[in-house]
Amino acid sequence: MITIGLTGGIASGKSTVSAELRSLGLPVFDADAEACLAVAAGSEGLAQVIAVLGKEYLSEEGTLDRAKVAERIFHDKEALKAVESIIHKIVWQAAEEFLAASSKQGHKVAVLDVPLLIECGWHKNVDSVWLVSVSRQQQVERAMLRSGMTADEVNARIEAQMSLAEKKKYADVVLDNSGSQAETMQAVHSQLELLLGGVSEG
Repeated sequence: MITIGLTGGIASGKSTVSAELRSLGLPVFDADAEACLAVAAGSEGLAQVIAVLGKEYLSEEGTLDRAKVAERIFHDKEALKAVESIIHKIVWQAAEEFLAASSKQGHKVAVLDVPLLIECGWHKNVDSVWLVSVSRQQQVERAMLRSGMTADEVNARIEAQMSLAEKKKYADVVLDNSGSQAETMQAVHSQLELLLGGVSEG
């Protein structure tokens, strides 16, 4: 089974590509969703994070106060490192279980949709790294539209991530999403055909 590692910066259109691959019948692992489950109320992951940050980061409902945590780890690199380490370990374990299950089900290709694929070093564990790419200006405009953040807030998020130019050094496939969605989807289909050598999934 071939494993694709799908990644991209904020508002790059990675989710659109991920949804297309899923619609084509490929199993897709959503690292963001798994990261939320990793620190769900009552989970071992949440207990570990609170042990690092302190009980004041728990909401009254017993869930993680995400806004408060985001504010802390954005300014405290040590706290960020500790929290990421806890979550990444849990998420990677889930990813390995997903890949084993996908292989057992007879899939030819499985996709790991991971925003921090390269930063985590998980690109070493996949067969092909696919990077969804747009211009900085498009990233900012799309993120502002989607989330209501200001340009400064979006730029701060982009600056905190590995640059697109750096990510491209690790990518086997760069999907340019600066044009129309139809063009991007055509590129996705072409790359998938290349990867499978003309053999369709399932």
